[in-house]
Amino acid sequence: MEDIIEKLRNLDFTPSEAKVYLFLLQHKEAKASLISSKTNIPSSHIYNILEKLLGKGIISFKIVNNIKVYRPVDPENLFSIIVDKEKQIEKEKKELKEFISTLKTFKLNDSKENDFKYFEGINGVKSMFNEFTDSWKSNSKVYIASAPIAYEKWNAFLLEYFHNPRIKKKVKQQLIVPKSVKKHGKEREKLKYIKIKYTEIEQETEFGVAGGYVYFLSQGEKPYALLIKDENFANTQIKIFNVLWKNANTKT
Repeated sequence: MEDIIEKLRNLDFTPSEAKVYLFLLQHKEAKASLISSKTNIPSSHIYNILEKLLGKGIISFKIVNNIKVYRPVDPENLFSIIVDKEKQIEKEKKELKEFISTLKTFKLNDSKENDFKYFEGINGVKSMFNEFTDSWKSNSKVYIASAPIAYEKWNAFLLEYFHNPRIKKKVKQQLIVPKSVKKHGKEREKLKYIKIKYTEIEQETEFGVAGGYVYFLSQGEKPYALLIKDENFANTQIKIFNVLWKNANTKT
């Protein structure tokens, strides 16, 4: 029963709405007073809940002796809730795109030759990766000395939002993978424009370099990352990467 209520909550049902809906499915039809009594929902609340379920289109009512008797409709109607949610999401996505376009009309000051940004939390780190990949130019290079934590926490995200744009822009990657997570390296060997080597070194912090950008990703109580736009930092990190690359090997 709890599993069913949880699934209904994923469809934007409140716990009380889910309880009333399940009661009607089990009992076929009932008056508001009986529903209130059997579900332990106060009568002062039950009518508001029933109105919301009527609005969702998943229950109906008939009049018997001037009293409403509520009953469920075919559960297939739950699909209409998903359809409505999808329409709402598409509407919100369209509005967000228009809003972002408006924000982009406010030109940012790009005169600085270097920049430093700190990102925290899951969404913060995702934003860092998005900014890092947006900086790539077609047919450029990216160097990554990865850490096990990156695969444990970010593997699915990286495959979709890091490697997809990389391949689309034909960005060539050199990737160093710790042997402890070699399966993720083998997974990436199938991708285009990538060379992989393996190392015994278990880094706590991952770093990557592309163009004039360097990022560092670490995992504390919350994941956090630094993104630095600076040619000197970038050139230095590439030299460090090349030392690590030279001492790594292609065999696991």
